[in-house]
Amino acid sequence: MKVIFIFIDGVGIGSKNSNTNPIYATQNLVLAKLIEDARFKADASLGIEGLPQSATGQTSIFTGVNASATINRHLSGQPTASLRDIIYRVNMFSELKNMGFNVTSANVYRDEYLAKMLDMKDKRNRPSVTSVMGMAAGIKFKTVADFVDNRGIYHDLTGEILKESGYIVNTISPEKAAQNLYQLSRDNDFTLFEHFITDIAGHIASMNDAVSVIEILDSFLAELISLMDFEEDVLIITSDHGNIEDVTVQTHTMNKVPVVVLGKKADGVNRQINSLVDIMPYVLELFSIQENGYNFK
Repeated sequence: MKVIFIFIDGVGIGSKNSNTNPIYATQNLVLAKLIEDARFKADASLGIEGLPQSATGQTSIFTGVNASATINRHLSGQPTASLRDIIYRVNMFSELKNMGFNVTSANVYRDEYLAKMLDMKDKRNRPSVTSVMGMAAGIKFKTVADFVDNRGIYHDLTGEILKESGYIVNTISPEKAAQNLYQLSRDNDFTLFEHFITDIAGHIASMNDAVSVIEILDSFLAELISLMDFEEDVLIITSDHGNIEDVTVQTHTMNKVPVVVLGKKADGVNRQINSLVDIMPYVLELFSIQENGYNFK
């Protein structure tokens, strides 16, 4: 079994109004259909008042700990020391590695950013939740060289931002990015890819810009789905909070987030996903059933 886990920042389940929801204004409506057919709808509020935010939401997804309840608020941006402590104590990568599975992050890091991120003396640097998880689990991070060799995916899928940053690289199509992700997943039991352009576009709240972002994402997802064998492969897609699904506001939303699960290997998982904290236990149970024939407790 090969599992690809795609985390898309800032995508909630909104209205089907194509005038306000760019997910329903694209040509092929790939993400729209995935959201409509999502196996679960997860609460992102985590029992805490206020708009859900990225640092606490992502920590909750990738640790199974209610981060918002732990610090009694929603926290935006990157995790603080208290959230990093949670991630170092328990996280999806480390748990799967401890179970004997090969895990990787497909995301490419710019060389200068990676150097600063790994410099533990630089207290000004605050890496993302998935980056902290990778460091805690001892994951080897992908570099620009991996992008050039088609062994890693940049967060914008095409590498256009890398080129604009001064790197001498050829941009790729979203379909090629999907092919690269699929090939990378063949060497690992669990492959994570994070896409956060959606959240940025949601905050800008421009319909044209948001539709462009979703169009690229639609092409990427359609190609990836066409490559996967859902008799053996499992694709999981989820988010940390709503945002881009409503361009009438520049803030996050209170909408639930989709949890898309495709693949017959997941049919044996009895666990339900009602909130973000249920996602990691679901993933661990999926792997435990396939490996050992019993449910994860």
